[in-house]
Amino acid sequence: MYKAIAGLMLVLLWAGCRKDSRERLFEMVYPNFTFEIPPGFAPTRALVFEFDDINTNFATYLQQSNTDPAMIYAINPTYARITSLDDQSLYFVEQISVRFCTNNGEECSFADEVFYIDDLRGRADEVVDLLPSLRNVKTLMSGQDFRMEIVFFLNDFTPYSNFCRLDMTFEAVK
Repeated sequence: MYKAIAGLMLVLLWAGCRKDSRERLFEMVYPNFTFEIPPGFAPTRALVFEFDDINTNFATYLQQSNTDPAMIYAINPTYARITSLDDQSLYFVEQISVRFCTNNGEECSFADEVFYIDDLRGRADEVVDLLPSLRNVKTLMSGQDFRMEIVFFLNDFTPYSNFCRLDMTFEAVK
């Protein structure tokens, strides 16, 4: 009986695991978003940097790759990195969240997150690689513009002014 159940479970697992048949059409690169972390910011509040009216350059990416927009199934986040331009450690950072939302004047919510890293516990150095979320941002990134928020949750007071840069990459797949 045990072997039959184990065999049935293996068959169900095998049938449920399908290969990812999506094919990358083109890459969308958004480099050089610079911001300054101010000194003396308290860890009791989130530190938020807002960037409004960011051009998606969607039409340019379509033209460069000679792609029909109807072929695009999803636009997924793939890579993001925050770099300290002053070569100073970001040890005071506990979590980072990069959120995208529409330009309607409202703040982005936690559900709008496209990149994140958490539980840093003082291990952040001059460069922090963020993890991509599973969010499909096709409807947002295929428009004209969007709003971005970089949210820092701190575990200590910010000891010094720190100029930073955010670089991001997305992929359009069919």
